[in-house]
Parts: sequence; C-alpha cells; structure tokens
Amino acid sequence: MKHIRKALADLLAQSLNTQQMNHLGREVDPNFSIYEISGFGEKIVIPRKVAADCVLQYFNTEQRLLEFIAFMFSREGHGMSGGVIQLKSPERLVQLLREAGWIYNAENARFQKDQSLEQTSGWGFMRAGQEYAFCFASIDVVASSELVRTNVKDDVETSMKLLYQYVQKHVDFWDGRIWSWYGDGGVAVFHGDHSAPMSALAMISILNYLPVFNIQENQLRAENDIKLRIGMHYGAAIFQNEVNKITSEDMKIAQEIEKHYSAPNALSVSITHSRLLPEEIRRHFRETDEYRGLKILQYIPT
Repeated sequence: MKHIRKALADLLAQSLNTQQMNHLGREVDPNFSIYEISGFGEKIVIPRKVAADCVLQYFNTEQRLLEFIAFMFSREGHGMSGGVIQLKSPERLVQLLREAGWIYNAENARFQKDQSLEQTSGWGFMRAGQEYAFCFASIDVVASSELVRTNVKDDVETSMKLLYQYVQKHVDFWDGRIWSWYGDGGVAVFHGDHSAPMSALAMISILNYLPVFNIQENQLRAENDIKLRIGMHYGAAIFQNEVNKITSEDMKIAQEIEKHYSAPNALSVSITHSRLLPEEIRRHFRETDEYRGLKILQYIPT
C-alpha cells in the first residue's frame, strides 16, 4: 500500500483544501479531526500537505484507507463544507489500486477485489462480522459409506476429487462459492440480487449433467453411479474470513432439507427460496413436503 498511500497524499494535497479533507474524514469516521490530529487547532491555517498526512495517519489500515478513498470518489462533483469536491487527475491512484487487485464499484461506493485475478469466498467485498443474505445449497453423495465399502479406496478418493471439481465448475459458472467440502459433500453459497435463480440453475445443471460425469469421470464400479441429494434455502449468515467455520440457522435449514426432504438425484428447496425464482424456473418444481412450517418444493431431472 506504500505507493497507493503516496498517490492519495498527492491527490489530496493537489485537489482539496483542509476543510474538505476534514469533512470527508468525518463523514467516514465521526471521530476524525484534522485539527486534533495535527495539533494545530482550528484557528491556525493547516497546510494541505499536513492535512493529507493527517488523513493517512488516521486511516492507517488497508480497509480503512479504502473506505476513505471510496467515499471520496463517491463525493466527486458534490458540494460539502469547504466547496465542491473536484479531484485533479485521480488516474494514477485508480491505476495503482487496480494493480493491487482493487476495483471501485460506483453502484455501492466501495472497493472490491477483482475476481478475474483472485476469486475470493466473499466476492471481494464482504467484511468479517457483517451479515449478508445468501442462497445456501447443501450437497451430499447418496450412500457414500456403501460406495466406500464396495470399491477400491483409491478409486473412491479419485472419484470424490473429480466430483468436487465437477461441482465447483458448475458453482463457479453461476458465480457461487463452495464454502465447505468434506470429501462426499458440502455447502455452496450464492449472493446478490440474482442469487436465487443463479443458485437454482447451478444445482439443476449439476444434476442434469451428472450422468455424463458418471460415464466419463466416475472411477467406481460400473453399477456404482454417483447420486446426489441437494437442499436449498434462502437466508442470512455473518461472514467470516474462514468460511468453513461460518454457521447460521438458515444454512442449517438447507442442510436439514437436503438430509431429510430431498431424494437421490433431486433438488429440494424451501418456499423461501422458490418465491425468489422466476416462473420459468419455478414451474419445474412441485410441492412435496413441509419442514418447520416451510413448504418444500422438489425438482427431479426428467
């Protein structure tokens, strides 16, 4: 962040006066005060370079600095105490941020990791300790213990590894993330405005192409096709950087639906999830059961 901090300091000193920098800082953090940090007080004129250094001194971590820069970008062209924010040649700062893997999302005024460079479990912007909405998909191999008992160990391990890669390919295609996988199953998650249809299509594609996987990649005995049960629910979880340790009641509901209300090579979803699906997807599901007051709908490939 050394070069980014230098570029920001130069941009601030060239573009904004002390009052504007102070106003921006206080909008990001109400405790911020250039006058207190500098020790000059409010009656002494503070040089712009000193004011810029105060910003860097206060917002001294990567996350806090990105918060300040994102807010500064969002206020470009807007008036505030000290005058209209007009940034002079911010291209250098933007380029350095991009090289570091950060992209500014103007829609929500925040930076997120460039997913084309590094796919992250939190889509590049989620923060530990904050709650977000997700579509949870619990995936499990049917009768995996029987497969272990009746097949060579190496064949089982190879097939489970290839299955994981197969599932991940479909999850990735629909912008999902696998948060946990334990050899014969795990949990995939999807986030965003279109997470419900995207998650459903990801799971449907996994089931529809599973026969091809069994023909081409499954290393088990000919009579041992891999079958999957999938349960889905829409809800929330508090994000953590170690995603395999994330737990939530809504995630558990998806797991319970998969365990008790799905069938081999079937996808079962809660009514909470199905209500978010467009009609062209929802019409392929039929109501089958109920769990804790939630209607369960099921999709089975034809």
